Amino acid sequence: MRMTRHKLNGVGRLVRTGWLLTGILILLCYQASAALVLTNISVVNVTPGSFSIVGSASVAPTISVFADSGGASNLAGQVGIEFYPLYTGDPRLTNSYDRRLNQATLRQKTANQGLVQIRVSDCSPGTTYYYRLQVTNNSGQQVVWPASGLLPGVTTARENSFVIQSRQLVLDLPGVDPSGAIITLSNKNTGSLLASVAGDGVLSNQVYFSVNDLIAASGDTNFLPLGNQDFIAEVLGSSTSTILQTYTLNFTTDFLIGQENEFTLGNFAVVSIGSTVQLAGASGSLPVGLYASGITNLTFVLNLTTNRFSSLSLQALSPQLSLATLQSIGSNSLLASFRAVTGQTLAGNQEIAQLNFTTVSNQSSAFIPFAPQSLVGVNVDGSFANNLAVQSGRLVVIANEPLLEAALVPGIGRSLVLYGKPWSSYEIQSTTNLAQPAAWSDWRRVPMTNLMAVFSGLDISHPSIFYRAYEFTANPPLLEAQLVNQNRSILTYGIPGTNYLVQYSTNLSGVVAWHPLLSYTLTNSFQLITNIGNSNPLIFYRLRKQ
Repeated sequence: MRMTRHKLNGVGRLVRTGWLLTGILILLCYQASAALVLTNISVVNVTPGSFSIVGSASVAPTISVFADSGGASNLAGQVGIEFYPLYTGDPRLTNSYDRRLNQATLRQKTANQGLVQIRVSDCSPGTTYYYRLQVTNNSGQQVVWPASGLLPGVTTARENSFVIQSRQLVLDLPGVDPSGAIITLSNKNTGSLLASVAGDGVLSNQVYFSVNDLIAASGDTNFLPLGNQDFIAEVLGSSTSTILQTYTLNFTTDFLIGQENEFTLGNFAVVSIGSTVQLAGASGSLPVGLYASGITNLTFVLNLTTNRFSSLSLQALSPQLSLATLQSIGSNSLLASFRAVTGQTLAGNQEIAQLNFTTVSNQSSAFIPFAPQSLVGVNVDGSFANNLAVQSGRLVVIANEPLLEAALVPGIGRSLVLYGKPWSSYEIQSTTNLAQPAAWSDWRRVPMTNLMAVFSGLDISHPSIFYRAYEFTANPPLLEAQLVNQNRSILTYGIPGTNYLVQYSTNLSGVVAWHPLLSYTLTNSFQLITNIGNSNPLIFYRLRKQ
């Protein structure tokens, strides 16, 4: 009888004797490459003591500020530089740690959209400053803005004037999660721009402006309008980047402090479908969400491999719905239709329905996307909503084959998700060279207790790395010793329904005396054995079939 021997002395070490392999290989690759982008640069938020710059950038750029257009007099150390500046972040948070964490997340969301905002502070009033931006990648490649010629200049305002009417503009933004997007606000009677980050100082789906922060056309002081004034809001980032809308505010000579004016940015409808993981042959549901300005009808098309399902249906959840149907309109094509109750609209952010399904059991594992297409939203007046967006969902069906999914998480690195059958055993292997079949090496053995296992912080030293996974049944059995917080445990792999004996010894020299520790019947393909004692500083284990 063949056995696996394991020594435990602080850190475990495994000697493998063999196993029975089953399953399928799944391959994934990471590529580390990104084009350098530095475009759409604009000066915003000019005050007597500061100004900011927004634009599109593939990575956070560096900025140099000068006192002259030729770039000879660098003001490094004389002015302050702050990347991704914010007011407060989420105003509902009172705990200082939560506020800092929220602000860090918000800054990361802006960066993930390929946007940048830089604030230059400690400036003098009525003074012109010049700047240059630069982005550099890991290979040393650079892009400079402006590419050549004289540097662009910014003149700070001379002073702030007393504001008779303080008007605040809050815009509700479309999108499943618009937070982190940068929105600009302008007025034709002044050449200045304001910029604000969605979710900063307001809710995550809103953006805040104090319209008097615009600088007057003379450049001397802040904007002090009278009468009707048109303000143009434009979304620079997120899936709704084409939105451009005008709002009218009326300014009088009456004294007014901080009056809020709240508007919706466009007639919009955003459909989202959730995601889930299910075993083949199981039933489940996906939530259907709608974030809309107020529509009466909604339709979209789903293209699905319908032979993977034994049933598909829509169930209305919103009390504003009078109709929610799913109709076949062709091979693997379904039409989802929703209609509001007469006299009501589908407005706000809500879960309006759920898509119920049952998958067939005799199928292979697969990622099945649920991507709404041909989206149509109808307003109360019969016109069509002019800003439409979707957030696709998906169903992961787990059959006999394991699935692997790779991701590159900004600020964290590579991550990997293994999908498989609970209580089955899997091996993940990796290689950096597909041209050498023998280059695959064991990376991690995974005892699955759920439908998925997530691994983060993976090796980022290689520009490309490939992973594959397979299910195995260990015969002869395998044994892994583990030490967590000075607590010893043993993870065993074997054949379900088989009796095994764990033995131990404290000395492998001379005639070895093995002592029984535990006899058990394996109900799954693996078992974790805990509470095995910590009294001996050096101990050896072996596992044998009975």
